[in-house]
Amino acid sequence: MAERKLKAWVAAGLIDAGTAERILAWETQHSRPVALWAVVGLAALSIGLGVISLVAANWAAIDGETRLMLHAALMVALGGALWSLLAQGGERARRWAEAGIFVFAALGLGFIGHLGQVYQTSTPTWMAIALWLGLFAPLLLGGGQGWLSATMLAAGCIALPWMRFGDPALGWSNGQAGPGLIRAAIECSAPVFLAPLGSFVGRASPRAAFWERLKLLGFGYGIGAISLFLIGSGFGDWAHNDPQGNVDTALVASSAMLGLAGLALWRADRSLDGTAAAGVFGMLALAILGANRLAGHGLLIGLLFMVLWAGLGGAALHAQARRAFQLAVTVVALRLIILAFEEAGGLLASGIGLIFGGVLILGVAWGAMRVSRHFAPAQEKAA
Repeated sequence: MAERKLKAWVAAGLIDAGTAERILAWETQHSRPVALWAVVGLAALSIGLGVISLVAANWAAIDGETRLMLHAALMVALGGALWSLLAQGGERARRWAEAGIFVFAALGLGFIGHLGQVYQTSTPTWMAIALWLGLFAPLLLGGGQGWLSATMLAAGCIALPWMRFGDPALGWSNGQAGPGLIRAAIECSAPVFLAPLGSFVGRASPRAAFWERLKLLGFGYGIGAISLFLIGSGFGDWAHNDPQGNVDTALVASSAMLGLAGLALWRADRSLDGTAAAGVFGMLALAILGANRLAGHGLLIGLLFMVLWAGLGGAALHAQARRAFQLAVTVVALRLIILAFEEAGGLLASGIGLIFGGVLILGVAWGAMRVSRHFAPAQEKAA
């Protein structure tokens, strides 16, 4: 903590001089040598890059089966160390186990790719991801402690359906929306169920932090995916080349999946947070249907985007989530500025237009700050 801040607090009467001295002494005693750790980190990074460079330079010279054996031996050794750590218990062991589980799962993913390289398999990438999830998801779910494991698991769950969607035989083929698009839409919507899963299991789990992070990742995936869908809808009609109506059906199916996820979340968590989150899923489901009808109308889609994020801000206010509310206000303000510039068109090519644009940005920023200060919860609600 900066000594300047403490002096300012003493001058403002927030704390007395004795308290400031005790705070400064405690911070000095418990301070971490950031510069030293940065140097150590750079050295470790340099060594790691050097090892990778040496391996890469001699990759072709090493027999494929030998590489696989070394890879497998490394995984076995790390797996034994993880087993020992998880058996010990304790906060420090759990922190190391979290990093170890992440590295072990990453090595497992690399091993699957390594097998494909050595034996020249032509298996689609999504099948490798599915195999990896089948083998390592139980480990991540059963031993994950925090963000690393939760993010890796959520990334796998999100990557699998989208890679299947990119397969011409399964999803969007040669610009034509085939019947497989409906199944792909349902699969791509499925990761939002990480939110109710995390909420349901986390209530009785000793690893509540892991499940809460998994819940947040599923929640964030739903918001991010629908926001991007709304932005894309402003550029054209998704169903313009779909006389069979497969796009409309796929979007209705995605909307239903979001609605079911919201219902499941509400059943798992009847608290203020759970109710607000379930309401968000309901808004996302309605936003898909609205965007499908307004696709290609940039102004209307822009307004729908702002209405959605205003609703997200209202849900955050209901749940007393200060940072989420401030984020929603910021996103609405930015979208309003972008929408104004989009509609202004050639006006911005003139000096008057540029002045107008600058004044608009200042006005929107000022309004966003006023809204955030007056309506945001006083402090972030404790978890």
